[in-house]
Amino acid sequence: MIRRRSRQIGVAAVALAFAVVSGCGQKPGVSGLYAGPGGSSGQGAAAGELGGIGTDGQPVDPGALDTGTQGAGAGTGTDAAGTGAGTGTGTGTGTGGTGDRGGSGGGTSGPVPPGIGDPTPLKPGEPIKIGVHAPVTGAAAIPQNSIEHAVGVYADYINKKGGINGRKLHVKLENDNFDPSTAVSKCKSFIEQKYFLVIGSAGADQIDACARYANSRQWPYISGGVHESNPRLGSLNALQTYFAAYLTYEQQAPVITREIRAAFSGQKVGLIVAENDNLDNYAKVQGNSLKQAFGTKLVLNDRAPKKIQAEATSIAAKICNSGAKAVVWNASPGGLVNVSKALTCSVKFYGPGNTSGLNVVATGGCPQIDGARFFSSFPQLDRMDSIDPEFRKAYKAKNGGADPDDIAINAWGLEKLVGQMLQAAGKNLSHRTFMAALNSGKTFDAGVFPSVKFAPNTRFGGSAMYLLEADCGSRQYKTRPGRYKP
Repeated sequence: MIRRRSRQIGVAAVALAFAVVSGCGQKPGVSGLYAGPGGSSGQGAAAGELGGIGTDGQPVDPGALDTGTQGAGAGTGTDAAGTGAGTGTGTGTGTGGTGDRGGSGGGTSGPVPPGIGDPTPLKPGEPIKIGVHAPVTGAAAIPQNSIEHAVGVYADYINKKGGINGRKLHVKLENDNFDPSTAVSKCKSFIEQKYFLVIGSAGADQIDACARYANSRQWPYISGGVHESNPRLGSLNALQTYFAAYLTYEQQAPVITREIRAAFSGQKVGLIVAENDNLDNYAKVQGNSLKQAFGTKLVLNDRAPKKIQAEATSIAAKICNSGAKAVVWNASPGGLVNVSKALTCSVKFYGPGNTSGLNVVATGGCPQIDGARFFSSFPQLDRMDSIDPEFRKAYKAKNGGADPDDIAINAWGLEKLVGQMLQAAGKNLSHRTFMAALNSGKTFDAGVFPSVKFAPNTRFGGSAMYLLEADCGSRQYKTRPGRYKP
């Protein structure tokens, strides 16, 4: 274990301890981060069993849960409803469709447990309200302007085309302050205000907390792929109303090993994982994968403390002293920047997404992280125009002609994917028809995120990831060709 020291290092700290959709959230005393069994199904409570947490983020006995009316959480947010007019026609989208046009496509049937959410269908023409929570402020804040400008761009775009099955999309952002208790309060408020579904935009601790609370209320909740289970609360895969929109950390582990082996076969490698009990299983899965591929060449397998900035020099020294040429990094992006600045040797970093593949990380970490490769659920700016030409135009239309950043790509991709799911639920939209569409085994592919596919006992629906590489000439990440599957 890397020993903690109180001495602060003299390098510029960058406020980057976040990752869009999911992230390396590390809050003292909170165990909702990364951990889970090796594989996509996980362990813990049986499917359908209601776990839950209170508004303080702590576990609640399922029998003690109050599923009746509760007071709405206070707080302000940013409305991001689109205002455009127009009509949308068509027959809905099929597998691999873009999801850009409203249509009359009927809902896809799939098993739905009784008692899911609000059984009352939305009224004809009633808008679809979606609540998004994200760390706009706090220890790991997403840049405020970036997230506020990003959320709702797709809603504005699709509303100008008539909406989804004739319904306008209304997206509201709430700041969870990178705090699980605040995040639960925001999720509770969304549910009490009858927002149709809730999306967790960033911070694994916050996502874990809200996913479990939403499930206790039997309310649909969507996020990126984070950890697969919590040691005390069980598997996220057991939550009836939770859906992960891309690969979990455990699912990415063998793909990371494969990439490192292709470039560093026979050379020394290392693994650094954040010191958090919820990362224990990921550390085990990734460590075993590297050990199988590299044997005794796995020369560093350690944990980084939560207060990583204070330990950056000692972590950097340990990496260099080990002789590792490539290191898997699954700790905060801010820590990566500080550790890279303290290195006295040349190392290539790899890691799961979405953790350190943002351009703010490249800006802060270059030139030391040149060539670093991290997986991501979305492509970078260098590829986005060719993948989805409508994105940049829509962003500029909503934001006074400003150019988008990579955080906006994530928001667009996730909203567009959710829009396709909503369209598949048909015109008579309710929680039951929405859950039936997701549980049907239908493949959803809106063209930005890799395709997802769920089933009644499969909540980790991701299929692949993009691979990003730090280019310190431009101080940005570039998108490697193709998509990478487990």
